[in-house]
Amino acid sequence: IYSHRFPSFANEEEDTDGEAWLVGGASNVGCAVLRQLEFSNDELQSLSNDIDPSSDSPLSYYPLTKKGERFPVADSEKEPILEPIPSNRGEYLHGILQGISDVERDGFIALGELGATPSRPGTVWTCGGGSRNDMWMKMRERRLIDTFEDDGIQVMKAENTEASFGAAILAAATFK
Repeated sequence: IYSHRFPSFANEEEDTDGEAWLVGGASNVGCAVLRQLEFSNDELQSLSNDIDPSSDSPLSYYPLTKKGERFPVADSEKEPILEPIPSNRGEYLHGILQGISDVERDGFIALGELGATPSRPGTVWTCGGGSRNDMWMKMRERRLIDTFEDDGIQVMKAENTEASFGAAILAAATFK
């Protein structure tokens, strides 16, 4: 678990509640596993178009690229689970993306159990490669809605999806 100090962009006339912090956790699970398994950008796009984000995959994966996890469970011995491998690459992709989504969900659950407020996500802003996959964003949103029983949860593409954008905001920010 970590926290990033969040800059205040309020006008002097606006009332601010003091400091703001973004709380999060970093898993070793991520889309790097897709490159490790030699999914190309074109294949990801094509196969994703054939996945129904409203249906669950029967596959249960924990898509690490190597042994060891740090969040939502700290376990240096955690092994990747990427089997069984179906003959259909689309089914395999569905299961992997669902596995990544489930780790994200479990991270939100862990943060809530540790006292984060709010205790569940409201809007999840996505950047990076995942922000270019509309099907996966819908899958993530559905799984979060189902878990937290809250139709108001949204997974949305950030206006600027470059990681350097956040660093630039922090560099330009004034912290009081």
